[in-house]
Amino acid sequence: MLDKRERILAAAYAHFSTKGYNGTTINDIAASLKMSKKTIYFQFRNKEQLFIEVGKMKLEGIISLSEKIISSDQDFINKLIDYLQMMHEYVRHMSIEVLRDVFNDNSLLTKIISDHLDGAVFNRFSILLQQGYEEKMIDDRVDPMVSLMMYKETLSSFLFGKPADYSVVKLEKEFHVLLSKQLRSFFRGLLSKEGTRQFDELYDNLPHLTKAYG
Repeated sequence: MLDKRERILAAAYAHFSTKGYNGTTINDIAASLKMSKKTIYFQFRNKEQLFIEVGKMKLEGIISLSEKIISSDQDFINKLIDYLQMMHEYVRHMSIEVLRDVFNDNSLLTKIISDHLDGAVFNRFSILLQQGYEEKMIDDRVDPMVSLMMYKETLSSFLFGKPADYSVVKLEKEFHVLLSKQLRSFFRGLLSKEGTRQFDELYDNLPHLTKAYG
């Protein structure tokens, strides 16, 4: 059984990910857990702290799973596919409201995520990239440093830039597929001819991805 703090975080994530920060109240979270607001405030100072802790929890989950993928005994192409599947699971339940509420210049959570992109996320992808070169699955014309910067830009543009570029209506239709399409396109752009063939062969055998992202 989850302890009280974990239950609150799980319930808060369910509310924040669908209704955003501004659309969620502590009353909503407390009611869904059948507990008092006082119990929640005993664990978290306010809604802002709860929101930040939910974001950190999900980010740490992504980093932990990324570490498992990268440190596994699989070849490079299988790791790329596993990474796409992992991101698919993490973003498919999120709504545009949560990004609109989180990612602004004054958000502490924005800074935390940006720091992780510059640190842990960047470093883990550099390890994965090195394996791709060693296995000759990456086109030898692709510059490693440029690839790393493009990877960071791909994630950053999704998190910090793209939501502001589209109308709410358009985003509601496209949001859940945007990041995975960007990542898939980026990964394929790195690969050698043989790498692309293996990547497409594996990807085409995953109906839950091909149905969602084409």
